[in-house]
Amino acid sequence: MNSIYIHIPFCEQKCFYCAFASFDKQFDKVEKYFNALKKEIDTSPFKLKIGSIFIGGGTPSAVNPCFIEQILRSVREKFQVEKDAEITLEANPNSLDEKKLKKYFEMGINRLSIGVQSLDNRQLKTLGRLHNRKQVFKVLKTAKKAGYKNINCDLLLGLERQNFFQLKREINSLKKYVTHFSCYMLQVEEGSPLKVMVEKGKVKLPQDDKVAQQYHKLAKFLKKNGFEQYEISNFASNGWLCRHNLNYWSRGNYLGFGLGAHSFIDGTRWANSSSFDDYFIGKKAFTEQLDNKQIVEEIVMLGLRCCLGFRLSQLKKYGVKLEKNPYFNEFLEKGVLKAENGVIKINPDYYGVSNLVIEKLIDF
Repeated sequence: MNSIYIHIPFCEQKCFYCAFASFDKQFDKVEKYFNALKKEIDTSPFKLKIGSIFIGGGTPSAVNPCFIEQILRSVREKFQVEKDAEITLEANPNSLDEKKLKKYFEMGINRLSIGVQSLDNRQLKTLGRLHNRKQVFKVLKTAKKAGYKNINCDLLLGLERQNFFQLKREINSLKKYVTHFSCYMLQVEEGSPLKVMVEKGKVKLPQDDKVAQQYHKLAKFLKKNGFEQYEISNFASNGWLCRHNLNYWSRGNYLGFGLGAHSFIDGTRWANSSSFDDYFIGKKAFTEQLDNKQIVEEIVMLGLRCCLGFRLSQLKKYGVKLEKNPYFNEFLEKGVLKAENGVIKINPDYYGVSNLVIEKLIDF
């Protein structure tokens, strides 16, 4: 499958923990940005059949829906978009309303990814989020009424004063509205306002081992409630796995359009600049052709992050026999890894230490 990612870098307010290429107080650049985005799409040299489109940010729902409609039209004119393509829009609860939701649905957006993060108003304020608990449920109810069947909610783990009982309550409150949860560990990024607040003692975050325990409990609780874990941070009900993300993890081809967006086509990866001025003149951040070692590392790393796994035969094409790695056999014996018809997968119970497992396996 081939995918397209479209980056919308505008936000009403940049979250205190955010490290993505996103900007507040830059709405005067919206029209110029979308003109450049349209030009980038229109002049793409690739002719691909597209199975998924992901419109992320930033906060795509913070701009007028007419800009989103314009870009989707350009994509459909340039590429062959499958009739049943998964088309996702990232959105924040405070920037959604009934009118916008209906408009998005009419333009073919069939999946919403809503940045809930927490249902605790104090925690939301600490994170620099602009919405509150009440707005979350109002938006979810309105989205269901508008016709959306596939809705993801992002949640953050490792927040101040957060415990497993709070997480359980939040899942129980949200589960009847959504088909998918993305549960991420809060990262304290260098240069972020959150980093400063933590250093000054204004915010006290839980220890890593406590967060890891909550993560494992949450994974089991979600499974008990019908949400299967198919990747380290992602849980889906009734087969509603995110097709766009699965394409990334299986090393499928994808094109990224917009500020800082990455692309990967047949072993070559490149990225746009994260600066408005550089992006407007078409400057790239980098372009690289992956060598055999990098390809093997990606096959192992991406495969073990999710339910797909990888085939040993894939590695042998690049001259790597994983069976010679002593850690590989040890992990199989201990049940950390599972072998099914030549496909190697990580036991979901060990997703929390997957980075260590991957590090050992790619030491060749």
